[in-house]
Amino acid sequence: MTKVRPASGGGKIVEVEPERLPRWVANFADRNGGIASHHAESDAWTIESNDGPVAGVQWALASGLPAAWLLDDDPIKAAEHLRDYALQPRRIAVLLARKGAYSVGIVEDGRIKVSKTDTAYVQGKTKAGGQSQQRFARRREGQAKASAKRAAEAAATVLLGNDFDALVTGGIVDDLLEDPRLRHLTVTLHIGDIAEPKAALLVETAYRAISFDVRLLA
Repeated sequence: MTKVRPASGGGKIVEVEPERLPRWVANFADRNGGIASHHAESDAWTIESNDGPVAGVQWALASGLPAAWLLDDDPIKAAEHLRDYALQPRRIAVLLARKGAYSVGIVEDGRIKVSKTDTAYVQGKTKAGGQSQQRFARRREGQAKASAKRAAEAAATVLLGNDFDALVTGGIVDDLLEDPRLRHLTVTLHIGDIAEPKAALLVETAYRAISFDVRLLA
């Protein structure tokens, strides 16, 4: 399913898988009277249509798109260059965390090379008052700390023991990355809200990381 979200400053962002980018550009041209021009600008590939709508294409895993990829006058050919680059073999490390659950692994060519996943119970908030509330709060804090410790141990084992080209994170990982063993790691891309961390989500997240974010402006 295509993911669409509002864009900061207006418009919307559509996530486009690498294989679909040439077809997406062709459909954009068909819907909007053809392509008037296209060029690399800042960190985006900007496509201007004859009817007015503009598409700004960004590769989620990179800070910019080298203009050399886009020298072809034909925007479909340019999209094919980007597709081929995005699909080059890469080892992507993925670290996902939510309350009481984590999954960390190395994904290459859509396959998990190594991973660790775990889910632990962390007590929710209670409406009880007085000593009961304090007791629940202490228990919840203890459960959360124990879960975070296990997640940090797993992340250190997987991420420090393997080579990778990029680190993609999702969910609540700030505290994990403050672990002294992990502080030197640089996050290439962070995805905010995530589903329950599971091994299958590692593969999905790695694939999202090599996809394209297309900002559409009318």
